[in-house]
Amino acid sequence: MNVEVTTRGPVDHEAVELAEEKLGDLESAVGRPLDHARVVLRQEKESMPESARAEGEVQLGKTIIRGHVAADSMSHAIHELADRMQQQLRRHVDRLTSLKRQPVETPEGKWDHGTWVPARPAQSLHAPGERDVIRRKVFSLVPLKATEAAELMRELDHGFYLFHDSDTEADSVIYLRDDGQLAVIAAQGVAPPADGEGSAQIQRETSRYSSALTLEDAVSEMDELNHRFMFFTDAATDRAAVIYLRYDGHYGLIEQE
Repeated sequence: MNVEVTTRGPVDHEAVELAEEKLGDLESAVGRPLDHARVVLRQEKESMPESARAEGEVQLGKTIIRGHVAADSMSHAIHELADRMQQQLRRHVDRLTSLKRQPVETPEGKWDHGTWVPARPAQSLHAPGERDVIRRKVFSLVPLKATEAAELMRELDHGFYLFHDSDTEADSVIYLRDDGQLAVIAAQGVAPPADGEGSAQIQRETSRYSSALTLEDAVSEMDELNHRFMFFTDAATDRAAVIYLRYDGHYGLIEQE
């Protein structure tokens, strides 16, 4: 697949080659032919925060997948862009696969608000027990309504978004479920808010964990469950955190300042 790369500002040739390589690898990562791939690399003034910008677009059949990343270096932006777009492509392929496999009746033990959800194909290059936490992101959470968090999640091309819910005054995570619905997970004991404008279609769920977990415990749980991500309270900080499975098969961690 040919990858068309356009540059804006002082972007070096090595960054162009890296973008061609990383976006070109998306075909083999999802096991489907892609019709085209375009990347725009934009280097802003170094005085600006996250001055390296990478925007991408790939087409799979009639579906166009887009991503946008701002980072402190162009290499970082390109790797993160490829990571996000690969996750989006895999989610799209998963949905196509689930539609083809959906049975007439819900199999025993496979209940999810009336929708059968097939097992998610393995994403990892590393087996459970062989995964390390290789990236940590630290944020200060801003109070948001669930609908606002959902919009930010879409803009960032993420499958989940950690935020402080202004309606419940609790740290929560919003995510896109396998059945296509939005849901918010909060800790046990957090009462769901009365449905407000625009939030009726967002499901409210409760964390399965009644107490805080150490990072070691969280890794063990992820190894056992093999989920895309897990929302938990970090025993070291007593704050909400999210551990997630990266495209390379290791774990990333989102925690709070």
